[in-house]
Amino acid sequence: MNRWVRLGLQTAFGLALLYLWLRTVSLPEIAAHARVHSWWAVAVMIVLFLLTSVIRARRWLLLLRPLAPVGMVRAFAMNAAAGLLNYVLPIRSGDAARAWWLWRRHRIPAGSALATIVIDKACDLAAVAVVLAALTVFALTGAMSAPRGLVGAAALAIALLAAVLGTALVGPRLARSAPARRLLPGRFASALAGQAFAFRAGARGLWTPQLAARLAGLTALALVIDAFNFTLLFVAVGIDVPALKAMAAYPALLLSFAVPAGPGYVGNLEVAGSLVLGGGLGLAPAVAAGAIVLYHAITAANALALGALSFFLVGGRRKARVGAPRRIAVFHCGFTYAGGGERLVIEEVLGLRRRGYEVECYAPTVDASRCYPDLIGEVRVRTFLPQLPRWFPYREAVQMAATSLLMPLYAWRFRGVDAIVGCNQPSAWIAWWAARLMDVPYVVYLNQPNRLVYPRNIDRQTGWVSNADYRLLAAIVLRATRFVAWADRRSVQEADQLLVNGNYIGDIIRTTYRRDAVDCPAGCHVAPSGFPLPVEARFSGGLTINGYPIRRPYVLLTNRHYPQKRFDLAIRAMAEVRKRHPRAQLVIPGPATSHTASLRSLVKELGMEDAILFLGPISEQELQTLYEGAAVYVYPAPEEDFGMGVIESMAKGVPVVAWNQAGPTVTVAPDTGHLAEPLDVGDYAGGIIRLLDSREQNQATGERAFQWARKFDWERHVDTIEREVLAVARSHVQLQLEAATASA
Repeated sequence: MNRWVRLGLQTAFGLALLYLWLRTVSLPEIAAHARVHSWWAVAVMIVLFLLTSVIRARRWLLLLRPLAPVGMVRAFAMNAAAGLLNYVLPIRSGDAARAWWLWRRHRIPAGSALATIVIDKACDLAAVAVVLAALTVFALTGAMSAPRGLVGAAALAIALLAAVLGTALVGPRLARSAPARRLLPGRFASALAGQAFAFRAGARGLWTPQLAARLAGLTALALVIDAFNFTLLFVAVGIDVPALKAMAAYPALLLSFAVPAGPGYVGNLEVAGSLVLGGGLGLAPAVAAGAIVLYHAITAANALALGALSFFLVGGRRKARVGAPRRIAVFHCGFTYAGGGERLVIEEVLGLRRRGYEVECYAPTVDASRCYPDLIGEVRVRTFLPQLPRWFPYREAVQMAATSLLMPLYAWRFRGVDAIVGCNQPSAWIAWWAARLMDVPYVVYLNQPNRLVYPRNIDRQTGWVSNADYRLLAAIVLRATRFVAWADRRSVQEADQLLVNGNYIGDIIRTTYRRDAVDCPAGCHVAPSGFPLPVEARFSGGLTINGYPIRRPYVLLTNRHYPQKRFDLAIRAMAEVRKRHPRAQLVIPGPATSHTASLRSLVKELGMEDAILFLGPISEQELQTLYEGAAVYVYPAPEEDFGMGVIESMAKGVPVVAWNQAGPTVTVAPDTGHLAEPLDVGDYAGGIIRLLDSREQNQATGERAFQWARKFDWERHVDTIEREVLAVARSHVQLQLEAATASA
C-alpha cells in the first residue's frame, strides 16, 4: 500500500514540475522548436538506443552467467521489460520484476538476483559520477570552461553512488546500531539489513578483477554511444551545438532518472533537460524546451515499444523435463535441389517425428518444386525469414547471407525447444547464435568441412560454375575470409556434440576442427527381402520414363549435374563399355544445370547420343524404379565425402562401380562392386564390363551389396541422432538444475 501512496506522491510531484515548467515557456513555442528537421538523425538515434540496450543486456548477462545459464535474448528481454515497468510505474517495479523473473525461470535466489541488479545499475551511476568528476577537475584547473551547475551535478552523482555502496557496505551495521533501532521503524531496519547482507553475499561471489574490467568496458562503451546519440538530437531539431559540448552535458541529464519521478518521468525530464540544455549549453528557454520534449518523445517511444515486445520474450517457468525432452529444431542450409544433404535432413525429421518427437525444420530458402517434391511436403519446412520473390537476383545467396547475419533478430522463435540440430553451414552458425541467445543446447551435423572455407581440390579445379548463387557467396567469403573462417570454426567447436557423415569424412572433419565427433553415416531404406530383383528383370526388356525408352541392361548414374561430380569420366568409360556391350545405356536422371550442356556436347562429340540418356526431373517412385532395375550403378565423383547414391543402389541389390578413394572406400565393401584406380577410365570401364559380362557374378555381387546396405539403414542413423540429441538436452537441463541449486 505504501508503494502506491509513493506512486501517487511521485505523480503529483511530476505534474507539479510540469506545471511550473509550462509557466516558463508556451506550448506554441515548444511545438515550434520540437519539430523534426532531419528524420535520418531520429532513425539513427533509435538504432543506437537499441545498440546500447544490447550492450547493457550483455553487461548484466556477465553477472548472471555464474548463477544460471541465462540466454542473451532473455537477458535483453528482462532488461527491456523491466525498463518499461520502471518507466510506467516508477516504484522500482521493473527491478522487482527482474528478480522475480530470475527466480521463476532460473531459480536464482532473491539476494543473488538483487546483487546483479544493484551492480548493474551501479555501473551506470559510477560512469556518470566519474565523467562528471573528471569534467569538474578539468574545469577547476582551467582546462575548460565550467557550465553552470557542473559542480552540483558531480556532487549529486558522487553522493548517490556513495549511498548505494554505503548501503551495501555498512547497511547491516547501521541497521543493528542503537540510533537506527531508536529512529527507524523495525521493519525498515530489518529490510535494510537483509538487502545489504544479500547484496554483499552475492557481490562477493561475483566480483573478480576480470569481471570488473569487462563491466567497466561495456559501461564506458554504452555511455559514449549514448552521449553521441544525444548529439544527434540537435541535428534532428536543426540546432548547431558542438558535439563534444553536447556529449559532456549528457551525463548531467542522466541524473534526472535517479530522482523520484512520476510515470514516464513527465515533468522531471522536462525540468532537468531545460536546466541542462539552457544552463549547461546556453540554449534559449524555448529552444531547450522544444529539444527536450522531442528527446522525451523518442526515449518514451523506444522504451514502450522495446519493453512491450520484450514481455513476449521473457518466458515463463522453465519446465525441467529431465526424462523426456521432446521439442527439436532442425536447421539446414537450404532446400533448393534434390541432393544427398537435403535427403539426409528430410529422413532425420521424418524419422524423429515417427518416434514421437515434436520436430520443426527450418532453412534460409526452400524451393519445393526442385527439392524432392514428393517428400518435402511432409517435412513442412519453415523459413527463418520471409522469402524474396523468385525474380530477385541472387535470391538464394541473399537469403542465406541475410539469415546468417540477422539471426539475433529472430532467435526468440527457438526459446521453447529442447535442442537444435544444425546441419552444415550456415546452419551450424545459426544454431550457435540461437544457443548463445536463447540458452538452448545444439548439435552440429557435418557432411563435410565448409567448402567455401576449405575447398576440395576438385572445387579448385572446377569452381562453382553451375550455380551463380554459390559464386556470389564464394566472392563474399573471399572478402571476409577471416571472419567466415572464425565463425565456421567457433560454431563447430563449441557445439554440445558433433556428428559426422561416416568415418572417412569424419577423420577429415576431426582434423580440420580439432575436436571429437560421432560417426553417423547417411542411410538408405533396406527392404526385409526381395532384392536384388531376378537377373532377368535387370538384364532383359525395357521401360519408359519421361518419354525416353530405356533398354536393359542399363547403367545408372544419379547425382547433381555439377562439374565436381565428373560425369564426363563415366561417359568416357561408357564409350569403352559400348565396344563390348553395344546396347548398354547410361541413364542419368535429374534436372539440368548450366553444366548439362557441356555434358551433352561431350556425348555428341563421342557419337553416343543413343547410349547416354538425360531423363530430366523424375519422381521419387520413378527413381526407385530405376534403382531396382539397374544392372550396374556408377559413381564417378572422385572426392565425395560419402555418396548416398551408392548405398541407395546397394539397398536394391545393384553392384557399384566407383573410385578407390574418398567416400566409396567406406560405402563399397569388398565383393559388393568394383573400386577402380583413381581417375583410370580404363579400369573404371573394365569394372562395368565385368559386371555386365556375367549375369551370375552380377547377381551374386548384388546380393552381397544388399546385405552390406543394412549397415546403413536409416533407422540406425536416426538411432544415433536421437541418442546424441537426448544426451545433450538432458545434460543441459542437469547443468541448469545444478546451477540453480548452487546459487540457492
